Amino acid sequence: MPLQVLLAATLRKCFPGYDHATGLEVQIEPGTTVRQLAERLQLPLDDVKLILVNGQAAKLDTVLEGTERVAMFPPVGGG
Repeated sequence: MPLQVLLAATLRKCFPGYDHATGLEVQIEPGTTVRQLAERLQLPLDDVKLILVNGQAAKLDTVLEGTERVAMFPPVGGG
């Protein structure tokens, strides 16, 4: 089962036709970090502020096995 990547808000603009219901399916080697995944997807790292791996808070240096659900969120403002 491939890794599932879910993108929020402005990060979705990096993938025209992105389907928020299914996200992206990506094959990675076990041991790949979230940072390496984001770089492979050519996401602007400065815009990746919140990361969840299988629903748990994670960081760019979190190591992945290749079957997780990874959600990435840009900074969110509001008032």
